[in-house]
Amino acid sequence: MDGAAVFKALADENRVDIVRFIARHPGVTASALLDRLDIAQSTLSHHMKVLLSAGIVVCKRKGKWTHYSINIETVDRIERFVGALRPARTAKSHRARPMGEVAETETTVIRMSGQDIEAEDLEGVAAEE
Repeated sequence: MDGAAVFKALADENRVDIVRFIARHPGVTASALLDRLDIAQSTLSHHMKVLLSAGIVVCKRKGKWTHYSINIETVDRIERFVGALRPARTAKSHRARPMGEVAETETTVIRMSGQDIEAEDLEGVAAEE
């Protein structure tokens, strides 16, 4: 999956609408898409080409009709990519809070020679032996 191509394809509002419709109606035809969306046939063809090229949508020919569905493998890859962007959560930072309440931050403190040193103070410091 080319992540940039996927996100670029999804950066267009018409394509997002198309993807949402296909997700709700797997196996939909271009004709059915045109009936539901307020776009020209040439515009739909362009958007479908972009979505197919990015791997977001797959198509299957049945006779003279082409049926479109969401490429689940690409969706799974997008979910893994976005999920990896989330910072690790602790039980304390994950709990639900009332609107407007700020989450408490946790700080790691190391005691050395009676001084409190925060972990951020040690960034970039090489370990001495």
